[in-house]
Amino acid sequence: MYKLGESVIITEKISKAEQKNSVGVIMNIKKVRGNIVHDVLMETRSVHTILNTAPGSRIYINKTLSKTLCEPGHVIARIPYRHLVDNELLPIING
Repeated sequence: MYKLGESVIITEKISKAEQKNSVGVIMNIKKVRGNIVHDVLMETRSVHTILNTAPGSRIYINKTLSKTLCEPGHVIARIPYRHLVDNELLPIING
C-alpha cells in the first residue's frame, strides 16, 4: 500500500503498442467496496482516481517502475506535497 505524499509512476496505455509513463503523488487513499482507491495528482496538475495496480488496466500505478525509480529517490514528483499540507493548500480531490 502506498502512503500519502508518496511519488508513484502512472502508466497509461495509449494503444496496444504504445504507453505513456508519468510521475504523480498519492493525494488520497480510501476503501470502496473492499477495494483500495488512490487519488493521484499528476505533475500536469490533472488527477486520476486509480482503482488498482493491475497492468491489465488502461491507467494504473506501475508497481515495478515505482519501486525501481521512486523508492530509492531516483524520481521524485515536483509537486511540493509537504508544503501544500503545511499551508492547507491541497486541492480538493474526491474521486
